[in-house]
Amino acid sequence: MSWKFPRALAAGLIASLVGACVLAEEAAPSIDKLTGQLASKDLPARREAAFQLLHLGAAAKPALPALLKALDDDDKQIWSYAIQAIAVIGPDAQEAIPALIERMDSRKGGRGRQRDARQGIMRTAYALSRIGTPAIEPLIEALGQTDLTLRLGATRALGGIGPAAHDAIPALIKNLGDSQDPLRDESAQALALMGPEAGSALVAALKDSDARRRAGAANALALMDPPFQAGAKDVEQAATNEKDGAVRIAIFGALPKVGVAPDRCVALMLPAVTDENEALRHAALNALLGVPAVRQAAVPKLAALLKDNNPAIRERAARALGRIGPSAADALPTLLQAARTAEGAPAYADALAQIGPKALPALLDILQKNKPEESKWVLRILHSFGPPAVPVLGEALKSNSPEVRVSAANALAEMGHEADAAAKPLFVLIKDSSPAVQAAAFRALVAVHADSGRLKPLLQEALGDKSPEVRRAAAAGMAALGGAAALGVDGLVDLLSDDNPAGRIAAVGALGQLGDKAAPAVKALVSRLDDPVLQSSIIDALGHIGPAAAPAVPRLVEMTKSKKDDQRTSILPVLTGIGPGAKEALPMIYEAVRDSAPDVRASAATALAAVETDNDKAIAVIAPLVRNTESGKVRRVAAHALAKYGPAASAAVPGLITMLEKETERGEAMRALKAIGVKNVPDLLTMLSVSDPRVKTFACESLGSLGPDAKDAAPKLREIAAQDGALRASANAALKKIDPSAP
Repeated sequence: MSWKFPRALAAGLIASLVGACVLAEEAAPSIDKLTGQLASKDLPARREAAFQLLHLGAAAKPALPALLKALDDDDKQIWSYAIQAIAVIGPDAQEAIPALIERMDSRKGGRGRQRDARQGIMRTAYALSRIGTPAIEPLIEALGQTDLTLRLGATRALGGIGPAAHDAIPALIKNLGDSQDPLRDESAQALALMGPEAGSALVAALKDSDARRRAGAANALALMDPPFQAGAKDVEQAATNEKDGAVRIAIFGALPKVGVAPDRCVALMLPAVTDENEALRHAALNALLGVPAVRQAAVPKLAALLKDNNPAIRERAARALGRIGPSAADALPTLLQAARTAEGAPAYADALAQIGPKALPALLDILQKNKPEESKWVLRILHSFGPPAVPVLGEALKSNSPEVRVSAANALAEMGHEADAAAKPLFVLIKDSSPAVQAAAFRALVAVHADSGRLKPLLQEALGDKSPEVRRAAAAGMAALGGAAALGVDGLVDLLSDDNPAGRIAAVGALGQLGDKAAPAVKALVSRLDDPVLQSSIIDALGHIGPAAAPAVPRLVEMTKSKKDDQRTSILPVLTGIGPGAKEALPMIYEAVRDSAPDVRASAATALAAVETDNDKAIAVIAPLVRNTESGKVRRVAAHALAKYGPAASAAVPGLITMLEKETERGEAMRALKAIGVKNVPDLLTMLSVSDPRVKTFACESLGSLGPDAKDAAPKLREIAAQDGALRASANAALKKIDPSAP
């Protein structure tokens, strides 16, 4: 159970209750009449009475006993009006205090509270806070009870009363060390709402022997508004001395709130920003980021850490600067130097990207110096910027260095459609003097989804270029844009050797699009199944090639020995598409049908039906699957597979009939039963008890087809004919065939 003090709700209630008091001045219904109406059996009348009493405000005090009874009303709306009405009465409702506190006890609460425990406690606590001072002593007593819900409600109510409830501070401080997280959190919030009244006690609690109580005290100080600035020195001292990680995390939040100077906050938190403990790092960084002055003071300190001898500390400092964002721009020179040393490692790339456009001119300046060894890491960093880096990369396309132009085009290609604004300068580069640049430009144009109507003719022309690199890039582009036919199988097989992964991926996808026409490429595809970039694409392509992919079966079977469920579920459909030509895989398929993973069993059942030519063997394995009690998917797939065997699969009929009871499986079961045919009268009688009229109609028709042999079904058919108008014709038709002499 998680609790947060409902400040927005409280504000809303106050506004609505003030409005209620205004309405009360306009009309004053009889209290006696409304009280009697509140006890009536007429729900609308009770609701109206509760509503009117709410809008009478403090004048509704005489109705307080009736309002307390209404808290046990089964209607949530009445309960809501009643508890709000008690809150509006305020201090004059003090006689309601015992009853309200009792209703917060989970062991004794009324029906209204039990219906919605969280709302019930929250609203009841609010009513007690509006009653105010008279409720303080009994609420303090409730803090020491055993029921967690009661203690939470009492804590919330005391927090709502605020500084006037200062007598509760010792008990609330004690509960900061409770074993229940929700109570500790609620106690911290209540103490924070008491403001400076609780400040001295909270500062003292920072020295408590219980770490949980110390953490709770720090959390309360962090939440307090206005802050308890008189405790700044004590909080600073606590931060210096504290060793417990959880308490340090809490104190970090309190340091800037109580007025500790930004430089001191940074000095105290900075060691934690680079600590091995991830939770501690995040807490310290969040605290640094939470206050602008502290955040800005941290920038030069973090920049200094970028020169630390420990690479882990340098990376953590870079991530912290990234979290600070554009405000960390002053650290850019040092951050760029650290990035250069680390060759653009992800921590630095992310940090520069988060600092944003302010970092782009410096990165462009490095590119324009035409140092290839630096261009690589700069372009890698620019890629992480996304669209804001596109103009910079566009400028890099104009570099005097071919290596920089290639790298810029490659970076744009990796950004994909986000870099579509760079299409214009990329089109210029396809006439570049460097074949490597031309090839990179073609690949990038395809990747950024440039105008295919303009690009395709250029790719077609480039297929005849004198440079093998340009020809291969053009082929990859044609393949990616659906030009597989123009390249032919031989051209696509040649493209499988492309040095660029994008070209290889495009070739595999295009071969899959050719279907069985890609049969000559099967051997080449199989030889590249070890390429992790291509593996899943090749398996998919082999599935599209179908029976002609039979030469791939031995390698595919070998791959299933890894026992990876995702790999087997992708390979088994390929074997299904190959069909009987994949008979070498049958031992593996039979084994997979017995696998513990439902997805594997389902795929194996489908594959078995496609590959096994001995129908009796296949049926003997697939039929029991329709009785599988674990997976509906396995049952549906098995039913679908059995339909192909027709009457030969009659042994599966009882299991298929069991599936009819489940709406999600009924369709596949009926499809299989219609294909197999049902000749057993008891089975058909069972089908007559299924609620679906389509199942009953099929059963009637099947019984009729049995003629006199179905005489035992006649009583049930007569019953259906007499009671079910929709099935009367089917039942009578069946009866006529069973006993032609019957009237």
